[in-house]
Amino acid sequence: MSEYRREMEQESYSPEEFVERLAWSTRTAGGEFEPELLHNTFSEAISDLQGILEMQRLKCTQVEGIFTKEEQNLRARLMLLLHRNGTATENLSVLEKKVNSVATKVVHLGDQLESVNLPRERASEAAQLLKHLADFLQPGTVLLSDLFRDKEKLFEAAEIIQKLQTIAQDLSTSGTTARFEAACKKIAQKYDEIERALIQEFVAAQVVEDRDRMKQIAHILYNFKGYSQCVNAFIEQSQVGGFKAKDVFDDVIPLCDLNKPIIDHVFPNPEHIMGKFVLHIFHGRIQETVTAQLYDRQQNQDKFLKNLSSLYSRTRKVVNQLESFDLGTDSSFLEKITEQIFRKHLENYIRIEIKCLEMKSNRILSLYYDALGHQKRQLQSSFQDFRRDIQAVIGARANINIAQIENFGGETFLSEEVAINLLQESRMAYSRCSLLSQKSEIANNGAQIFDILTQFLIKEHVDYALELGLQGIPLPDAKAQQEIYFFDVVKSCNAIVHLYEKEFVDSLLPLVTATPKLSECLEKKRAILEQIEIKLDAGIDRALDTIAGWVKIVLQLEHNKKEFFKSETFNDNENLNTVSPACSKVVRFVNIQVDKMKDSMDGKNIEAVLMELGIRIHRVIYEHLLMFQYSSVGAFSVICDVGEYLKCVKEFKIPMLNKIFETLRALCNLLIILPKDLNKHFNQEELMCLDPGIRMSFVQLRTDFKTARLHLNTSTQISNK
Repeated sequence: MSEYRREMEQESYSPEEFVERLAWSTRTAGGEFEPELLHNTFSEAISDLQGILEMQRLKCTQVEGIFTKEEQNLRARLMLLLHRNGTATENLSVLEKKVNSVATKVVHLGDQLESVNLPRERASEAAQLLKHLADFLQPGTVLLSDLFRDKEKLFEAAEIIQKLQTIAQDLSTSGTTARFEAACKKIAQKYDEIERALIQEFVAAQVVEDRDRMKQIAHILYNFKGYSQCVNAFIEQSQVGGFKAKDVFDDVIPLCDLNKPIIDHVFPNPEHIMGKFVLHIFHGRIQETVTAQLYDRQQNQDKFLKNLSSLYSRTRKVVNQLESFDLGTDSSFLEKITEQIFRKHLENYIRIEIKCLEMKSNRILSLYYDALGHQKRQLQSSFQDFRRDIQAVIGARANINIAQIENFGGETFLSEEVAINLLQESRMAYSRCSLLSQKSEIANNGAQIFDILTQFLIKEHVDYALELGLQGIPLPDAKAQQEIYFFDVVKSCNAIVHLYEKEFVDSLLPLVTATPKLSECLEKKRAILEQIEIKLDAGIDRALDTIAGWVKIVLQLEHNKKEFFKSETFNDNENLNTVSPACSKVVRFVNIQVDKMKDSMDGKNIEAVLMELGIRIHRVIYEHLLMFQYSSVGAFSVICDVGEYLKCVKEFKIPMLNKIFETLRALCNLLIILPKDLNKHFNQEELMCLDPGIRMSFVQLRTDFKTARLHLNTSTQISNK
């Protein structure tokens, strides 16, 4: 039974395993179950377990009895405690009422005692003051009281002398000056003596960092006339050795952080003292630094502007950091200090800025042109254009080239580096303008800087280069192939104008937004860029004329009537699919120019220029084809050339140009079509968009026109007539 109990008390006990193990214990040596043995074993186990159950029930009954008795005892004890607690609460309430009654009587008694004692104290103080006053009224310079001779009683003496000084001032204003004149003088002398002693004691305490003694002395001196001297002594002593860095601005905030807790602890009016502390720094070290670095402004204006901007910026940074300190009630205190320090340097700032910017911009351009070995010329656009036109007309009629086109070896006289330098100078000027100008003058000053930038970058540099570029464009009727450098000018001009507009948005716009100067500057920019655009358009138009003119010259010089008026028989050794040398030369020349155009322009600009170029080349080729008579062999050669032109134009990627050149090729097909098929091709859909007269003009170029036209139907001939 005890074995079963130990097994059941274990945590890992399992009834199923217990029964299984009990059953297996009844197996015979052969491993078989004996029913009788199994029944007896289980019966004995059940009997033992019932015995264990009865024993456990008996123990439970005993424990429950013990716990019930203990619960009754605890309930009785708890009731007794509750009763005692109620009694204590009642006693506490009675006691609180008695305490309140006594307290009321004590307060009333205190008020009565104070009302009696206060006059007594005042009378005692008045008696002491009269006693000391009587001492000062005695003749001679030696005082009888040892209060003013004992250094250990300095604070007490200070309190007495301050009150005596007040009495002396009242006596001086009461009309009894002659009677108390000597006493008042002695009081004033002793007042000054004690005041100096207190200040010395304050400085000595500051040296040894005795903040409590400093506080005691500062509160005594607060009612003295020399309180400001005490404050000044503290400020001067606090800043001794406080500026260790090379840059005085780096030490300002750490020095204030170091002394702020001391000021708050020592002085009765810390905000005012902190304001004087900062004022002393600004009127002392900062003003000295500003004066030392800006004294030589007339000798080097660029250095002056950089130093002024740097000093003002660092001062403003310190001012912003000092806003976290409580410096008194005046919120503009720091702004006024800064204005006082920099006022004389900022009065003529914009005049110096403009003068310096003009000088530096002029130097940048001069160095650039000097490096190129170029002397700037005085150009008159209208006169130069008139002279060019006259030379072109005379040269065309006399068949001689009298025009002297100077292209400067392909030099564009435009430099992005120069533009960047000019923009960098203006950007720094804009930055200084925003920092150093009065708020009411920022927009006006920014507009002046913009005018200088426009003058030197656009007018003196870009516009000048455009004028030279326009003059360097070859005439359309030049007999020899000419180099066209104007597209390089266009490329550089576009890049510089883009930088100019970006600078306008990034630097100037924030300065003039919401001011009348905004519309004024926008109008100036629009006007100057419109002039540049007009000259670019004129130059591109001239360049396209030159390209088309050169194509025309090549075709006229390379082609002759015999070339297309060949015999009708084909030579087996002749390659009919080759293009003519003139066509190859034209295509090669056009491809070179198109590559230059694509490199200098983009977007809709290049599309419009290529469109115009394609139309002009088409016109030249069309008019050139109408000058000859064509045999079948010659027509086949022309068709090959036109196909090559079409291939060239397809690189433009403009559908309209592809269409007009395909139409031109279809017209050329009318030169080679068999007479019997001519009517069909004459009225094909691809050519129906053209006037019948244009189609007939190509049919008339056939060497067999007289026989070929017989195959055209009557309606077509009538319409052509």
